[in-house]
Amino acid sequence: MIFTDSKKIKIKSDIEPCVSIRAVLPYMTKKEKRDILKKPFINKKDVSYFITYAGSEYCIFIPKNYTWDGASIPFGFRWMLGGKGNPKFLIPSCVHDRMCEDKSLVNYNRHLSSIIFRELLISCGCSKARANIMFIAVDNFQKMVRGWKRA
Repeated sequence: MIFTDSKKIKIKSDIEPCVSIRAVLPYMTKKEKRDILKKPFINKKDVSYFITYAGSEYCIFIPKNYTWDGASIPFGFRWMLGGKGNPKFLIPSCVHDRMCEDKSLVNYNRHLSSIIFRELLISCGCSKARANIMFIAVDNFQKMVRGWKRA
């Protein structure tokens, strides 16, 4: 499955990803409920994303049962960009969160992780304008707040 195939970057996956929403159930412990509220989305299949960029190749593996929080969009901007559970954001946010958790997947290249995020947003149906706004926000947030300095 090809996500994007431009002159600058190619993103493919070995299989179609399967995303689900985790539900809080009455019999769960408080810790389980907190975990689901913190990371409500779950990947239901092992999936690998193969990226070719600037002559280098990367593989981002998302394991089955990997959980994440969706797109972390500040409340004041959700009217313009959409909420964290927007279906167009789920795969891009999953891949980006995985790269942020294991920076070695993209050779510690923050800017590349943001480029991959933007290209996945576009391939999942976001407009280029929205994807570029989110790209700038994510790249700067990672640089300034999360301390991921290397570009």
